[in-house]
Amino acid sequence: MKKIERIVSIIVLLLDNEIISTAELAERFEVNKRTIFRDIETIELAGFPIISHPGRKGGFSIMNTFKLRTYTYSGEEKQDILNALNVKEGLFGIIDQQNIIKEKIQQMQSGTVKEQQPKARFSFESPTLHRLEIEKETKEKMNDINQALKQNRKLQIKYIDNKGTYTQRVIHPYEMMLKNGSWYIYSYCESRSAYRDFKVTRIRQIIIKKETFVAKDHSKRRGIETNTEKIQLRFRKEDLGKLYDYYTDKEIQVTDSYIEVTCYADLQKNILPFLMMFGNGVRVIVPKKLKEMHKQEIRQRTETYK
Repeated sequence: MKKIERIVSIIVLLLDNEIISTAELAERFEVNKRTIFRDIETIELAGFPIISHPGRKGGFSIMNTFKLRTYTYSGEEKQDILNALNVKEGLFGIIDQQNIIKEKIQQMQSGTVKEQQPKARFSFESPTLHRLEIEKETKEKMNDINQALKQNRKLQIKYIDNKGTYTQRVIHPYEMMLKNGSWYIYSYCESRSAYRDFKVTRIRQIIIKKETFVAKDHSKRRGIETNTEKIQLRFRKEDLGKLYDYYTDKEIQVTDSYIEVTCYADLQKNILPFLMMFGNGVRVIVPKKLKEMHKQEIRQRTETYK
């Protein structure tokens, strides 16, 4: 081992241990004690505050205050951690030891002049599209889901699908996702023998089972959509602000009398409910299949009030 490599290794050992003896260091690096003394002198000259401890149980250590400075964060880094915890709290509510972690970080900040501390820059009034009552209910479920995720525990859920059918399922939870303004849990479903996205608001009962599962690599299963088609839509000019919630500049073309949107999407992925948000302010240009689906949906809704 080269001298520089040995010296770096000694520094790491000193940071990780209260006291480490000359004999231990000499044996570990297969050198004599005189070499270790020279290495310690080199480390001291580099600015590390080394303390020598005499006696049978003596040796060398690094001053504790130096260790504290080495292992703690700057004021800006600590504020970044608090911001991340605030984001987590806004999205999920209070989870596990989050309050304790925040208190510890805030105590670490107490040595900083208050006026110099960076202000929190993240807050959440309503992070999803749901009513506050629904968000509160969802966060309670997500605490259970989070616990199961950490422990690879199976979940037994009572689920209602978009056709109003109730089913009992046992799932292996893998990932929580915020998608289209709602929370989903990506899981392996035992009854379907397949991976599924379950909308958390539609989980009407949730039980954490004692039984665990062996997590598998699911990243490749979440592939990019391949069943996409070119879609061309025409909107009113006054809807431009809304359209930037869903489309990019490249997909939006503004003319004198209307706005045309051209994109690629999967026709099976809730396109119709999105179109109906705009009432009679949107027309499908292509594809013909989507145009007919849109017409049919409009007719069905009109007949509701006949």
